[in-house]
Amino acid sequence: MEDFGLLKENNPIFADILALNNLIATEKDTHTLIHKAMEIICYSAQSDGYFFFEVSPDKYLNLTHGNINSIPDFAKKQDLKNLYRSTAISEIHKKEIKTPAEYCAIHKEIINLDNLYAHQDLDTQNFYQLDTNHNYSTVSILAIPLINRKEDIMGVAMFINAKDTHGKAINFTSDTSSLLISLLQPLICILENRQLRASYSNLLESFIETLARAIDSKSPYTGSHCQKVPIITKMIATAAVEETQGPLKNFEMDNNDWYALHIASWLHDCGKISTPDYIIDKASKLETPYNRIHEIRNRFEILRRDAHISYLQKRLADTDTQKNLQAQFIQEVKQLEDDFSFIAHCNIGDEEITDNDIKKLETISQRKFTRYFNRMLGLSWAERSAIKNPEIYRNPAQESLLQDLPHHINSINNCGELHNLKVKQGTINAEERKKINEHIVVTIDMLKTLSFPKELSNIVEYAGSHHEWVNGQGYPNKLTGQQMSIPAKIMAVADVFEALSAKDRPYKKPKKLSEILQIMQNMKNIGHLDPDIYNLFIKRKIYAEYAEQYMDKEQIDQINPEEYL
Repeated sequence: MEDFGLLKENNPIFADILALNNLIATEKDTHTLIHKAMEIICYSAQSDGYFFFEVSPDKYLNLTHGNINSIPDFAKKQDLKNLYRSTAISEIHKKEIKTPAEYCAIHKEIINLDNLYAHQDLDTQNFYQLDTNHNYSTVSILAIPLINRKEDIMGVAMFINAKDTHGKAINFTSDTSSLLISLLQPLICILENRQLRASYSNLLESFIETLARAIDSKSPYTGSHCQKVPIITKMIATAAVEETQGPLKNFEMDNNDWYALHIASWLHDCGKISTPDYIIDKASKLETPYNRIHEIRNRFEILRRDAHISYLQKRLADTDTQKNLQAQFIQEVKQLEDDFSFIAHCNIGDEEITDNDIKKLETISQRKFTRYFNRMLGLSWAERSAIKNPEIYRNPAQESLLQDLPHHINSINNCGELHNLKVKQGTINAEERKKINEHIVVTIDMLKTLSFPKELSNIVEYAGSHHEWVNGQGYPNKLTGQQMSIPAKIMAVADVFEALSAKDRPYKKPKKLSEILQIMQNMKNIGHLDPDIYNLFIKRKIYAEYAEQYMDKEQIDQINPEEYL
């Protein structure tokens, strides 16, 4: 019944309770809330000062707030970290002599001392130093453990020097102690809720990083993409927020925006978990799980051997002079070597092939070799079921040197040899490109299934738009620059720069910084990258800051930023 008496309007502390309730209802920042609440509670206790200790999730006792009213500008004069060093609870247990706050935290007992320095069993060195530095005299102390419903210690609230009506230091009464226990209850809930939020946040980030690392680990080549894009994204976003002129001068980000961008940059490629590894790492046009250039080489070996056998047979039959037969054999071998060299060159994909190159591939593909062994042997049931006419593969037959067979086409891809060799630029064919593009759709679908709080609802848009072009020609939704947020545009630039600067991709040689910026400049000019973000990236030399830390020295050449604007 005594607690209800605190709520009567004629009670002197009623106004303090009302102010405390209003503070808890309106103040969003936990650190500020605790500081202001302790000021109110300290006033209610008629105490000259207070210290507030928190127990961190990793079980350290930290002095986070403190003030002494009779010492002007105490917070400016006294560094709380120097007054009490953060100490592990496990270390406190081992100490023979503990400070009042430590004793209160370990034993979860209220400590009410009317003469601090009379207690030799407590470590009072910190208070002695405080008193000496500020010409102060600490007399009475009331330390109250903050214990949650699970009996876990959340912190310690300590009050210094209760004052009588004349300002003299007196001891804290049992009534004052009861009052303070009641007033401190909301702070226990606040600390507990903050720790719970931090735990859930840490769990979410751990899950996110685990997923991102799992995606990266699918490939020995792209093993750091999901980890480096967040670094570049943060660099660009920081520069954008710092802009004081130009189109980005009004761009701002609050804590929720920063956190959403952080998560989005880690999860921007989570859909790649559904993309076959061999497509992600496709280093040559004929690569599936392995590079099929070796199969084609064997066919050329067969043709060479056939040519040699034919030459020897003609020699035995004496169909022509030895000189003529040798010349024919050498010419045929030279043609085989040239044709295979040409196919091998087309397979790499470093350079764009021409229409004439494609015609030459088609001509070479028409050459035949004799297969003698049964094609149907050693196949899995899935491979056998994909072959419509198995009879034609059982008997010896003439087969094309480069083959596009019905069973090369599956639900994911067209693995036809000629079909892939005819890819004009790079190593990825149209079907594989479509599959790769699907990863962003999968990313969006995956993120939509996660119940992000309202303040993090932008994560899907940030992560799901990094392949959109500002001219509306990107994917998956063909958004224009006006439809994209600035963080999404930032992620698009970060993603492109990381992909171009990476030195471990099997399908391209490491590029020089000048080559990378030239490509990005072209992408900006054709409407792929946002010009404002790109120009910021160049003017603030973000590329140089990143290159210095994460790129090989051999990739870094002399750059004149003006040439790339």
